[in-house]
Amino acid sequence: MAKKKKKQRHILRLDDLSGTPGFVLTGLKTPQPLYKIAFDLNRTFHWDLQLQPDLEVVRKNKKVAFENYATSENAIGQKIRLVNNEILIPLSHPNSLFDTDEAFYLFQKLQTLNYILMLPEDEGITFKNIQQSFPAEYPVKFIEVDSNKCGTAFPVFPV
Repeated sequence: MAKKKKKQRHILRLDDLSGTPGFVLTGLKTPQPLYKIAFDLNRTFHWDLQLQPDLEVVRKNKKVAFENYATSENAIGQKIRLVNNEILIPLSHPNSLFDTDEAFYLFQKLQTLNYILMLPEDEGITFKNIQQSFPAEYPVKFIEVDSNKCGTAFPVFPV
């Protein structure tokens, strides 16, 4: 009988997502879907954020997929990334009229944020630039994030 091949686990860290150290993190709190935010960032800053393969995370014995967008790498291998930090999975209760959602977070310490925008420092775009230039067609709150206080995410399959 052949042995079942075990998938390799990898603990996701913010520097894995950014490519190399030296990046600025901005958190976003908004009810808008990720694709809408990516579209508006592309339109406003002339980026080319494109949908990437989901980051799959196992949490509470459930496989959870986090959507993310990224640009192509710059000259030193860095990318601009927009990552979904919050996933709501519907839970149905057989004896209840109401369904609820179970929330999963890519970065547990950042539960107040829906999305995380990661910018290489050499791109010249600051937190203030984003906050002032982003279209205000819908409610969105930008929050500066200290990458040293984020901790790690969950084991991810594959990286």
